[in-house]
Amino acid sequence: MGVSLLMSKPRAPVSSTQRLLLVVTVILIFLMAARTPLDSDMWWHLRAGEQTLRDGRPLLVDVFSHTRYGAAWINHSWLSQVGMALLYRWGGFLALGGAMALLATLSMALALAQCHGPAALKSAALVLGGVVASVVWGPRPQLASLVLLAAVGYVLYLWKWRRVNRLWLLPPLFWLWSNLHGGYALGFLLIGFALAGEILNLTLRLPVEAPISRRGLGILALWTGLSALTILINPNGLGVWRIPFQTVNVGALQQFISEWSSPDFHDPLQQALLVLLFAVFASAALMGRPIDGADLTVVVGFALLALVARRNFGPFALVAVPVLTRCADCAVQSWQARAPWPTWAMRLWSGESAPVGRGAWAFRAVNLALAGVLIFAALIKLYAVTYPALVYAYLGQQAPARAAAWLEQHPMPELRLINEYNWGGYLVWALPHTPVFVDGRTDLFGDEVIGDWIIAVQAGAGWEQTLQKWDVGMALLEPDRPLAAKLREQGWRLLYQDDQAVIYADPRKLR
Repeated sequence: MGVSLLMSKPRAPVSSTQRLLLVVTVILIFLMAARTPLDSDMWWHLRAGEQTLRDGRPLLVDVFSHTRYGAAWINHSWLSQVGMALLYRWGGFLALGGAMALLATLSMALALAQCHGPAALKSAALVLGGVVASVVWGPRPQLASLVLLAAVGYVLYLWKWRRVNRLWLLPPLFWLWSNLHGGYALGFLLIGFALAGEILNLTLRLPVEAPISRRGLGILALWTGLSALTILINPNGLGVWRIPFQTVNVGALQQFISEWSSPDFHDPLQQALLVLLFAVFASAALMGRPIDGADLTVVVGFALLALVARRNFGPFALVAVPVLTRCADCAVQSWQARAPWPTWAMRLWSGESAPVGRGAWAFRAVNLALAGVLIFAALIKLYAVTYPALVYAYLGQQAPARAAAWLEQHPMPELRLINEYNWGGYLVWALPHTPVFVDGRTDLFGDEVIGDWIIAVQAGAGWEQTLQKWDVGMALLEPDRPLAAKLREQGWRLLYQDDQAVIYADPRKLR
């Protein structure tokens, strides 16, 4: 049967109790996502956005570092950077934190729209998914990728499970994606895994609930091809296609950059990934029929990505939550068919316990009041965690704010700097006239610069030649870095010191 000829399945009516539970769950996700907007990469994104607004055109050449100064930079996040800069201009940390919380909540809400089953099941799955995804929530363009991945997933969900063809939305979504963040490859992976799963359904003739015909697969492939062309409509042109490959080919990523490393399952927060993965496969095993091939390939594919790099926790959560609800709902229906549940248990599971008649209006009023209280609490939390005094207090713990302020008061433009990797983004913002050695733009610096940085700060073999190669005359480092000890031994002058950072300068290059 052709996709366009299939009618959408009617949904069961949602009671006020279920609706309240879902609203409360979404508010809880917002509460989880409302946090102090600080990230090592946020600052260079803000600086790039400000420069784009000032110049009136996207910034496509590096002007922040001395190691890549003047080199072409595939700035795939230019539009997000403009949005971040405008938010910071208009509302400071409150606007940045609010946008971060809203985007994280929107991504999970789009996942919720793809869920099956009663509200209790959807809410439990969404909270679990939110805990998993929260690892990567931060004030960065990566949040745009999460929203757009969930949007692509919703388009595929409508097409497969509701028989509503909105595949024409894919090209504009991918066009927007290619200008907001380089993570558009996740969308193509989602479609690719789904296509592989549908081919598995057809090949093995699996008795699945929502099979797609060969013609339907051809239609999806056609819209996907058009989407691949629309991502070229951006200031970077063909260069945007290279972004996924440039990033993953940087060998130092997994070894030295935490978000690109494999999960640490000693961390209870990261253990939530295993809980979600186990819940999906346990539910699938209890369904009483084979899991849909597309659900299987999508979950397995994104689980592998998450096990390779923790920055993929969010994408995994967004695709796994809907699959979990579909499998769990089917498993419960299978149990009910074999051993019918008592009426009270069925009513509790389905959320059909709301009062009717005269008590209904009072119940709705209580529901609205409860939702209002939670929304007010969420807004209070957002205001509290974005209060400037609190933000700057946290900033002083994460970035060398005092050392940067000292350098701003004692500028030494003649000295080239080597800095901590995690501090590079902040220094780009705080010291606009002092080019950094490296920051979070791994696709720009590549193995050459990042590899040299590792040799230098670890005082590995050839560290002196590395500093000479880049004509480094000043170091802003953590006090216990091996390089700091070597510089002291070599007679470099200590210019500044606190419990967080030290600044050394080569006396031969000081004026």
